[in-house]
Formats: sequence, structure tokens, C-alpha cells
Amino acid sequence: MYALVEFRKLEVDHDNDVDPEELSARFKETVGAFDSTPFAHESQWNLSLEELEHGIW
Repeated sequence: MYALVEFRKLEVDHDNDVDPEELSARFKETVGAFDSTPFAHESQWNLSLEELEHGIW
């Protein structure tokens, strides 16, 4: 649930033109400090953040 709340913040900031790489790094740092398992392997979180960084969103 915590990751989803942070993801919503990421979406809002993305809509407000915050740099995608900054958003991705902040999300990984914030969620990773609470729970590192979402980024432990090739998860949907990692794929979504890669797409964000590459401007696919």
C-alpha cells in the first residue's frame, strides 16, 4: 500500500513536468527505504520506472 501512495505522488509530479529521472530516483529511494523487495528483481516496478525514465509514459 505504501508503494502505491508514493506512486500516486510520482504520477502527480509527472503531470507537473518534474524530471522523470528525478521522479524515478526519488521513488526508488523512498520506497526502498521502507521495503526493498519491489526492486529486488525484474519486477513490474522496475519496468514501470524504466519506461518513465525513457519517456514512454
